[in-house]
Amino acid sequence: MDVNESRDILIQHHGLKNTGDVYTFYYDETNNIRKLYLKDTGLNVDKTDNFILAGILHKGLSTDSDYSALFKNLNLQKSARELKLKHIAKGDFLNMLKSDKLFTILSWLIENKFYIHYFNLNIIYWSVIDIIDSIIGELHHPFYIINHMSLKSDFYELANSNPSVFLNALHEFNYPDVPEEKAHEFCLWLIDFTRIHGCILPDLRANVLEDLIKESLKIEDLPFISGFHGRELISSFMVFYLRNLYLFKNSKHIFDEEKSIQEDVNGFLFSENGVPIQNHVFVRSHDCEAVQISDVIAGFLGKYCSYLKDVNDEQLSLDKAGLTSKQLKTLTALKDIIDLSDDVSRGFFNVVSSEGEQRRNNWFLHGVKL
Repeated sequence: MDVNESRDILIQHHGLKNTGDVYTFYYDETNNIRKLYLKDTGLNVDKTDNFILAGILHKGLSTDSDYSALFKNLNLQKSARELKLKHIAKGDFLNMLKSDKLFTILSWLIENKFYIHYFNLNIIYWSVIDIIDSIIGELHHPFYIINHMSLKSDFYELANSNPSVFLNALHEFNYPDVPEEKAHEFCLWLIDFTRIHGCILPDLRANVLEDLIKESLKIEDLPFISGFHGRELISSFMVFYLRNLYLFKNSKHIFDEEKSIQEDVNGFLFSENGVPIQNHVFVRSHDCEAVQISDVIAGFLGKYCSYLKDVNDEQLSLDKAGLTSKQLKTLTALKDIIDLSDDVSRGFFNVVSSEGEQRRNNWFLHGVKL
């Protein structure tokens, strides 16, 4: 695959800058469930926390920053063979904000001109929005196209309000490979589900979503909900590892060893004008301090993003009002390094989550009113 095929579209569509500069990215992950599929009792996993692929980066191919000084300041136990999130902060997101060591790491990164990057995936949102995309894609209606994000987020909120009923129905209809003879019945069920649970939405948004779902009855073929492996919602996270490799094609990308992903990524060949590009490597985290720090960043962001997924607006406001000075100090450090990173390139961040999660992030971290 030529790197510029998808890269140019992504840059133009999102107005990304500085993607051609040279950086060194370090990565780790959290909440990688490998696969997500439907069972007759729901899902194959008990927890559906957001998948996070994240870490730190710096400009250029090398840095003279003194990792040993940071590790010494963290005063890790001698039994710790390498830095892990559990050595820095424990508990849920709000408890992690109390960690002096986490603040030390964030401050050190800022002082040493490091940035952070992350990919945040709500796995349930990602799994069900194809239903809405499928309908909108066939209708070609400007109103629905313009409002596609709101419609997908509202549909996700309905699905999330009664997950057992919703997921059991998807299992029964063999989603995302709904048989042709069951497509009409599936659409009728979607309409009923939307009508019954739409009460959790403002009236106007509920009516718009229901009207869209009703349009599915007029469509002969819904391409995104048939022709795939039935009951398999996510087969691999490999595709999400590729995005930065082609977007930041001139940079170096250093991943923590992960055999289930490593073989797939190494087997996907990028080129530019016919010349192969090899800009990534997998390493043992024990041998790379920056990957160890990325473990902390990925784990912390995983707690934060899952918190945003699960909390309601009222509790979010109460939580923010109740933050101690220590928690606020760490939260401010997180905001500062995200802002500094965003100033360099918005391409460092990739989010696939509902509008509600993004709105709650803007309020909690950046003070944008709910």
